[in-house]
Amino acid sequence: MRKILTTLCLIFLAVNLTAIFDDYEPSPRARAMGGAFYSISDDANAVFYNPAGLNSSENNIIIGYSKIFENDFQVLNTVAFSMQLPRKFGTLGIGLQSMDVDFQDVSLLSEKTYALSHSFNILNDIHSNLDFGYTLNMYHLSIEGFGEQPAFGINLGALATVHQRTQIGFTITNLNNPSVGEDSAHDLPQKMSMGISYHPYTDVITAFEVKKTMNSKTEIHAGAEVKVVEMLTIRCGVRSEPTSYSMGARFNLYNIIVDYGFNTHTIDSTHHFSIGYKF
Repeated sequence: MRKILTTLCLIFLAVNLTAIFDDYEPSPRARAMGGAFYSISDDANAVFYNPAGLNSSENNIIIGYSKIFENDFQVLNTVAFSMQLPRKFGTLGIGLQSMDVDFQDVSLLSEKTYALSHSFNILNDIHSNLDFGYTLNMYHLSIEGFGEQPAFGINLGALATVHQRTQIGFTITNLNNPSVGEDSAHDLPQKMSMGISYHPYTDVITAFEVKKTMNSKTEIHAGAEVKVVEMLTIRCGVRSEPTSYSMGARFNLYNIIVDYGFNTHTIDSTHHFSIGYKF
């Protein structure tokens, strides 16, 4: 009986700390910059943020790991891959995001997102650039004792570069308003994100973004990134709802990239790591 109660409590706690298929910040770079990443998405993790940014991504793979709010039972794993297609067909992205709640080697709750993205260029001249992208998501929810439920979502994104130093990003997540469940359907989060980033100097990025989730408050995200030397980049950020501060760093050696992100929270802090390779 005690084991059953513990199991139900852990499921209840995980679901209430974060909504089903919530924004878990799958990129430690984005986490370190206060979540301000939709206007600067330029690596494989763009599949989880702004798919249009994939067109600025080189061929790379990124593997990430984090314990949400330092909970031993709540683990986030991600894998993202991007590959440039031949003949200006754009860039292809593939991603897997898995948030699992485990207790005594039993999977109590599992949220998996399988993402397939494509990005391509619409406009490119000496002063400006415009990329467009879309992501097809397959969601898979499994809760111990309650069965499994799939759902399908569509994300759209655009990323414009103006006069080389300014980028404007816009993303709509779950445009088709997907839901999971049969008897009592649960709508997956729909949100719109818009942001602007500015490069005041070489190797310096500042970003400011606004995110609106349907039936929820508007969030504000801001962050900065500075490449100190070729091997080291440092980051910091802040966000609202709730107020949170973040920081992080990147270590780059022979195209092997290690990212670390940290952010505070009213519940507890979160540490986030990833390793990637450009080829």
